[in-house]
Amino acid sequence: MRRRLPPLKAVRAFEAAARHRSFVEAAEELAVTPSAISQQVKQLEEWLGRALFRRLPRGLAVTDVAKAYLPPLSEALDQIEGATRRAMEGQDSRTLKVTCLSSFGAQWLTPRLHRFDAIHPEIDVMLATFDRVVDLEAEDIDVAIRYGTRDFPGLHVETLMDEYLGVVCSPDLVNHTEHPIRSYADLAHHTLLHDSDAKVMGPIEWGRFLEIVGGAEGVDWSRGPKFSDSHMMIQACLAGRGVMVGRSALVTDALKNGNLVAPFGMTVKAEASYRMVMLPGALADPKIAAFRAWIYAELDMPVPEV
Repeated sequence: MRRRLPPLKAVRAFEAAARHRSFVEAAEELAVTPSAISQQVKQLEEWLGRALFRRLPRGLAVTDVAKAYLPPLSEALDQIEGATRRAMEGQDSRTLKVTCLSSFGAQWLTPRLHRFDAIHPEIDVMLATFDRVVDLEAEDIDVAIRYGTRDFPGLHVETLMDEYLGVVCSPDLVNHTEHPIRSYADLAHHTLLHDSDAKVMGPIEWGRFLEIVGGAEGVDWSRGPKFSDSHMMIQACLAGRGVMVGRSALVTDALKNGNLVAPFGMTVKAEASYRMVMLPGALADPKIAAFRAWIYAELDMPVPEV
């Protein structure tokens, strides 16, 4: 079927001008003159037979037609840009580049990746773990899975899962001969393991967590070894070195197989959540779309509409 498409130059000029509400700023972005932007927008208006802007003494006002027209055009241009970038890099590349925190990679993602490999043998996953936030475009990353509360303006973001917290330890500590753990107050007899990033993560910190749950009078929550990596802290907990504030996404497998226990349940909702972050238009890449669908299947969640 023959497509009836407007002139691409005119579409680019309109999209930039509508975003900036300025012909001058649109001209700077597209490296042309403001008069060229004006002429291209006029060409599109004539093609549509509808006004897109009202020219005002101090700038531009978009019409209702332009307000409805802008979002799908911006998304389409993002997809064209992404497809073009992938074509220039080699669309036949098998590699899917994923980044996440080392703790999430070790405790949740890596133990499950063999199932993705089984259903998508044509895709090679390269998993990079960074505690810092990466620039997806500059560092050539396809998908980032981040934990926190910050915003990611200009990127495609989907919330994967909330997280719940609870006291977690080895079964031997719960049933300790001299000091079994039957109440929060019993933690006074055990070593508390600390996540060194907990102060920026709200109730993951022992002091905040015990304040929320109550009933832990006499527990000196300031003492105990500190770990810069949650994965190392979990390993210490598995070895029976102490008790930690467990995060559901990181300990779910260990709780299921009985290597760790949560004597009071995982009842405190964390302030942060896990989110999947991608460049706009990234889902046009079949590799990224396949990985996204697999993640939601692992979480037993429907794939959200885009």
